[in-house]
Amino acid sequence: MAETPKGKPLPEITDQTRPFWSAAKARRLVMQKCGRCAALNFFPKPWCIECGSRALEWTEVRPQGTVYSHTTATAVMMNYPAWKDELPIVICVIDLDDGPRMYGQLTGCPADKLCVGLRVEAYFEDIGDEAAIPKFRPLPAPG
Repeated sequence: MAETPKGKPLPEITDQTRPFWSAAKARRLVMQKCGRCAALNFFPKPWCIECGSRALEWTEVRPQGTVYSHTTATAVMMNYPAWKDELPIVICVIDLDDGPRMYGQLTGCPADKLCVGLRVEAYFEDIGDEAAIPKFRPLPAPG
């Protein structure tokens, strides 16, 4: 498995996943949308997760959402010591405002503010020449 300059594993970029990673590099969050039933897919797949259609088009989705679930990792993941300096790492399942659910790392959130229902937004961290990874941070409180 290839690694980033920071010593973390790179995702396997295939023809199927390249539009997702390339859009993230351009600071856009995209997902596959089904031409038959309009469902949004995450993670990229060759068919719709709802109806099985292969008529999928890439579409931009709003990068805001709500924390559905979360967990905190306090040990190094996948035996990659490069994550040691980032511990603890908070991983969340996010209900995006446009409907799909995705997972991602949450940063910049004090432990006492982390909760189900927290409003978050995606931002993008470069992980190589052709990809960036979406991560999430809390949205400022309204008002």
